This record gives sequence, structure tokens and C-alpha cells, in this order.
Amino acid sequence: MVKKLIICLGLIIILNPLFGQVKQSHTMVLGLLQLKDQANLGMVFSGVQLEYRYGLTWLLQEHEITYQPKLGFGVGFNRGMFGVQLKFVPVNVSWIMPLYDQNGHTIRVGANFATDYSWQIYQPLQSGHLFWASEIGVSPIIKYNYQWDNKRIGLRIQNSLFGFTSHTQEFDPYWISWELKEFIITPHENLNFGSFNNYDHTNIALEFTPNIDKRHSFVYEFDYFGLFYGVQFRRLNHNLMWRITK
Repeated sequence: MVKKLIICLGLIIILNPLFGQVKQSHTMVLGLLQLKDQANLGMVFSGVQLEYRYGLTWLLQEHEITYQPKLGFGVGFNRGMFGVQLKFVPVNVSWIMPLYDQNGHTIRVGANFATDYSWQIYQPLQSGHLFWASEIGVSPIIKYNYQWDNKRIGLRIQNSLFGFTSHTQEFDPYWISWELKEFIITPHENLNFGSFNNYDHTNIALEFTPNIDKRHSFVYEFDYFGLFYGVQFRRLNHNLMWRITK
């Protein structure tokens, strides 16, 4: 994971002067979080999650390349017990190209490559054992925008196509380790390659920009991640976001 992040940051430094226009964005996220892990007898932990996303977009003629890492922290509750989640997306690169542009309506298509890691702790239930869920995947993207009177509304749909995933399958309840390798090495162990038969990661976002010149926008996002093999795992986020673009 660290190696991928270093490579990605290196590409940013190299590519930055090669692209004629670069846009930056800062996104603050407040979300409703739901976690369902088969290791917890199917209990659903519901709560809130805070997240920050930094974005860089390079424009090359009509093509766009975006890099947007994410960092989030959430807490969920069930029957007086709580679960904590740390989420980290160090590599999140999208490329889109125009397909249709007429009378204020635009349709663009592209692809996304992301490494998505999350760690969960259910302290009262599992004595603080560290669980993980990880994805290294590719997703197609379709994006629709409509612009009028200096306002814009956009819809973005992204769904996993194939990738490698991993999730905690077994653990020793008497052994608790929060060593650095549990965050870096363990999420890459026992990776399963597959498509819809193994997992689903769906992301749908609706964005409204009330004044394009001021570069502020508001977004609702639906984000679902599910692993369907072995000890199954589900993660659901309903997010409200405030984005500033420079």
C-alpha cells in the first residue's frame, strides 16, 4: 500500500507540469454509516462517519484525469455496543472522456482504479480485535451534467467490474495485535480475484452547483461495498458532502 502511494505521488509530480490546466478540490463528508459483518452474527452497527477528500484534476484537451485520496473515521452502535471504522483510500484515479455535449447536456464515460482499505474494531463484542476489508479494483464510470443559468446538476454512477478483495476470515479471540503490519500487510493477504460473483462496490453521487463562478457544490452520495464469499461483509454509506473547487 505504501509503495502504491509513493508511486502515485510521484506520478502527480511528473504529470503536473505536463497538463495545461489543473484543478484542486477539498471535500468535507458527513455520512450515515452501517456495518454488517458475518463475524458479528449479522448484527448491523449504525452510526456516523466523517471523511475528508482531496482532489486533483488534470485537463488534457477534452479528457480529465482525477486523483482523489480519502480518509474517514466512523462509529456505529448496536444494542449498547459500538464499532469503530477507519477508512483509507490512498489510490483513487479516474479518467473520463466526452461522449455527448449539446444544449447544456453532457455525458461522459470512463474508468476508475482504486485501492480501498477499511479496518473495524468492535471493542465490547470482540475485545478490540482488528478486522479489515480491502479492495483493489477497476470500475467503469458514467457521468451526466446539465448546466443552465450558471448552475449545474450532475449525476455520477460507478460500479465495480473486477478486482482483488480481502476480508477477515478467522481470528483468535485471545490474540490482539495492532502492529503496523496489521494495517499494511494483512489487508493484502488472501486476496480473492473476481467480479460480481465475489463482490460489489456501487457508488452513485448527485451533485448540485448553485453558482459555478463561486465553485461551491453540494453532493449526496450512496456508497455500497459488499463481499459475498466466506465470512461476508457489508458496508453502506449515505453521505452529504460540501465541495470547494479551486
